[in-house]
Amino acid sequence: MSEQEIIHDLVSSWVSLGLEYVAAAPNVSALYIYVSSELGSVYPEIFFEQNGRVLYPSDVEGTDTTIARIRSVHRFQFEDLQAAERQFDAAGVSRPTEYRVYYEPSTRKLDVQVSRDLIYANDDSKVPERGIEYWLGDRAPMLT
Repeated sequence: MSEQEIIHDLVSSWVSLGLEYVAAAPNVSALYIYVSSELGSVYPEIFFEQNGRVLYPSDVEGTDTTIARIRSVHRFQFEDLQAAERQFDAAGVSRPTEYRVYYEPSTRKLDVQVSRDLIYANDDSKVPERGIEYWLGDRAPMLT
């Protein structure tokens, strides 16, 4: 399997997971999927733009936002990532360390950015939980 096929399958799975999570939620205009995976530290998250605001999954209105459901989403993201990383290894392709995925449900617009740079391992002032802030700036929900 080629690098592009691995990334395509992974992103498709994550987008489907996000859409399933917000299937009943009104006014969701975008999904922002941020995943960091470097040096044994993995941080997966899907953020949702609803009514013009980018939100953590727990803040989306009109869907089940229980801790158990959010943990389930994270588990599926993590399992998909692990499978993709095994495929990268088998193909002899270096693993991405960061994924930034933007998806608009209404237009099916998709933007995928991957990086292989070490962002967090080499900078003690940065943490993956703030990756969405580094990506979206002031539009990102702030970690409390």
